Amino acid sequence: MTITFVLLALALGVAAGLAVLVVDELRRETRDRLPWCTTCGEQHHRHAAHR
Repeated sequence: MTITFVLLALALGVAAGLAVLVVDELRRETRDRLPWCTTCGEQHHRHAAHR
């Protein structure tokens, strides 16, 4: 019974670690992507000059 709890705790720890890695990767991917401009509708950096 004790071994079962140890394996369950280990599995939960691994699952939590993988979830953290996935969330971090998604956040990094979103941060690196160029946003759509609400002024002109094109993709460029946030503080691009509009002429």
